Amino acid sequence: MKTAGQILSIERNHKNLSISDISIELKISKSIIIDLENDNIKNNSDIIFNIGHLRSYSNFLELDTDTIVKKFKEELSFNFKEEKKYITPIVENNFFKIEKFFAASIILIIFTSFYFLFIDQNDNEMNFALVPDIPESLEPIVEKANTFDNLSQSSDITKSDLINNSSAIASIEFDEDLATVATLKMLNPTWLQLRDEDNNIVLSKLMDKDEEFSYELKLNYNITAGNAGNILVLIDNEVRGKIGKYGDILDSFVLYKDFTN
Repeated sequence: MKTAGQILSIERNHKNLSISDISIELKISKSIIIDLENDNIKNNSDIIFNIGHLRSYSNFLELDTDTIVKKFKEELSFNFKEEKKYITPIVENNFFKIEKFFAASIILIIFTSFYFLFIDQNDNEMNFALVPDIPESLEPIVEKANTFDNLSQSSDITKSDLINNSSAIASIEFDEDLATVATLKMLNPTWLQLRDEDNNIVLSKLMDKDEEFSYELKLNYNITAGNAGNILVLIDNEVRGKIGKYGDILDSFVLYKDFTN
């Protein structure tokens, strides 16, 4: 049975295309194309980028992209399980444990002495309040409140102004009476790819913090993202929450009008 990389290689040769041709056309480095064809892609922090490159490559060769990506993920999962079988357990020497404990004890004694000698005697009258971290489940609510506070400070800003001021807007005409508009706002730098219903790439780039992208929901764009917790969703400028949790990797996610999180 042929692997996903072998299918790409065979189809490229069948079309009489070189790796250089593919690299120039898709703006993907030769090394990544070679790794894709030789099934050398690892399941690491770059995996979401490589899945995006795989989709672009497969679409360019006019293959069944969804099948190729599914096959690639299955092969990647199998290889990852095989690698875990051969992991050699680390046997820690008890002598090093004693050394570590001794070093940690010395550090603790030094810091404790420093505190009582210099800090505690000077700050007897000071009161400190400990503020607990905000639970992640409440973060979308806090962000929503902050967003509306910012909007209320500028009463002259209208809905159309917000749409037109986005740093990246899909090339469509917005109809105030008919269109339901989704806006993706980056809370931190995040890789983002959008594809239309025909699997054509609409956007594929590393988005900067506070950068936005808007489009009509009826276009049903497929969203692939490196960290869903860094993407805030607004539907017709109403904050609906983050598109996912911190660290979540999205693959072919479609937004709908009733989305809330």
